Amino acid sequence: MVDTLVPDYVDAKKIFAHNALISGILPISRFTRFCELLENNSGNLHVSLQFHLDDNHRRIIDGEIEALVFVTCQRCLEPAQIRLAETFKLGIVETESHIARLPAEIDPWMVTDPKLVIADFLEEQLILAMPIVSYHSNRCETSLPAETAASFDQKSGMVIKSDKNSPFAILQKLKEPR
Repeated sequence: MVDTLVPDYVDAKKIFAHNALISGILPISRFTRFCELLENNSGNLHVSLQFHLDDNHRRIIDGEIEALVFVTCQRCLEPAQIRLAETFKLGIVETESHIARLPAEIDPWMVTDPKLVIADFLEEQLILAMPIVSYHSNRCETSLPAETAASFDQKSGMVIKSDKNSPFAILQKLKEPR
């Protein structure tokens, strides 16, 4: 992707009529709500946006974003760098009734202003791209205690129930009839 700055806004009528492609970067610090989720706001967001009209004359944005960001590891509470990468397809709609007409694979973006503020929908896409839980993939993935590590399912991210040393075993004994 090109290292030129993405414009703050574009004219909605012109950009779709010309089937324009915008490629470039935006500083992560530009996205204030997204930065609240991060350890620090350094780095850049790499963006590629294709504006076009589909066969039904709907205004569509096909986009790709990618960024390396620093988050707090949920296991060791140290900074961890993660890669966010997302592709999306947005349909520009002017009213809520138009949302129902969009195919399921196209996400709606309701816009009433003739100028599209690009950072607005990019920030939403960044927030959606964030993992639910962030951790060091090389260090904290295997740092669980031995009893738990044996019952930790890597695929689902869930701890599988184990009868060994259950902290609630004493409660089971209290429930048993005497």
